[in-house]
Amino acid sequence: MIRQYFKQAWELIRQNKLFSIIYVAGTALAISMVMVIAIFFYLKTGNIYPELERNRLLFVKMAQITPKDTTERSNASAFLSLQTVKNCFYNLQSAEVATATLFTYKENYKVHTLGSTIDKKVYVKYTDANFWKVFQFRFLQGKPFSQEEFDSAIPSVVISESLSQHLFPNGQAIGEYFIMNEKEYHVNGVVKDASYLLSESFAHIWLPYTLHPNHTETFAQEGILGFFSVVILMKNSGDTRRVSEEIHTSLQRYSSNLTHNIDLLGQPDNVLASSFRMGNSPLDINDILQKFVFVLLIFMLVPAINLSGLNSSRMEKRLAEMGVRKAFGAPNSTLLNHILIENFLLTLIGAFVGLLISYLLITVFSDMLLSGLSILSSDIETVTGSTSGITPGMLINFTVFSQAFVAALIVNTLSAIIPAYRFTKKNITDSLSENYTN
Repeated sequence: MIRQYFKQAWELIRQNKLFSIIYVAGTALAISMVMVIAIFFYLKTGNIYPELERNRLLFVKMAQITPKDTTERSNASAFLSLQTVKNCFYNLQSAEVATATLFTYKENYKVHTLGSTIDKKVYVKYTDANFWKVFQFRFLQGKPFSQEEFDSAIPSVVISESLSQHLFPNGQAIGEYFIMNEKEYHVNGVVKDASYLLSESFAHIWLPYTLHPNHTETFAQEGILGFFSVVILMKNSGDTRRVSEEIHTSLQRYSSNLTHNIDLLGQPDNVLASSFRMGNSPLDINDILQKFVFVLLIFMLVPAINLSGLNSSRMEKRLAEMGVRKAFGAPNSTLLNHILIENFLLTLIGAFVGLLISYLLITVFSDMLLSGLSILSSDIETVTGSTSGITPGMLINFTVFSQAFVAALIVNTLSAIIPAYRFTKKNITDSLSENYTN
């Protein structure tokens, strides 16, 4: 029976080409807009290599300090100092592990092999041994630098696959050396390339921050602020409140002997909030989400209203057909099922067309999209090469597409079922009357 419905629906679609084209176009435009927004949020929050457990991550990027003496009206905000990281984050009992990364964005790094003078500009990340526990990198050769190597400031580093191929085209990088800014480094491991959109984990070279001469440097008062940001891996995705409470307890204990209060500005953030946080500006993630939902509803409802009017017009033209089918005993449920299957076929075609349009839009407006996803996109010359931003694996995502398709299907079904239900309720006489007017 269902198969027969589909065959009849397909014949009706072929017979009404203009209606079908308009319907497919309306569905395609709606689903393409939804897909663009869905992909945007997926890139911000989805589990993407090597950040495969983003739902368990919390982020603390900076802090603000104010004097406890209320007669003073000064404040300062910046990243955290190593002193603050050690006192408040490294020993969290409610979390699995925390890693700290040294901010060196303005520094330029160039590398070449021992027997070459041709420099390649690279992006580096100074971090700790816990970094490899928080982010799930795939090691193609070797292993990460150990805690002992980190503590001893041994220049053993991990490099990306693309950089390994550039520096050591023979394929073997482990045990080799290269020069970076006139210093010699030893390759300890090679990892599979990651997208530069994942700025918390991306680099060409990862090395112990104990190698950086200024890693203990602080500024402002009492050594609270410095150049570190922290990523925390929770034991379970539902531990946010417990970890946050322990962090604030640690901050209170740490600041009890200081003359300044420490404010984390609403942090720790989950991955979504962290992706929208800009400096020390106030962040209202609910307001941001409400705006996106409003835009999403417009993208969905405007085509739905137009399609509903189109369906109503079409139902009027099909009154005689439905009257004949009723006269031969077809119940209302059969007529409705036929219309809904026809709508499903049109929505399915529109969904795939919309999918192609969304990929086209992402390609055309990639610069705008990438600038909203990663601060590293402003330095494309350095981060690109063999590494990439949006990969096919990010775009061809069944979960994202299925969510957008279900949303479009629900809206399109409502736009079809309401006029269809109204017209199937007409009696046979009205349906067969050529002079019937609504």
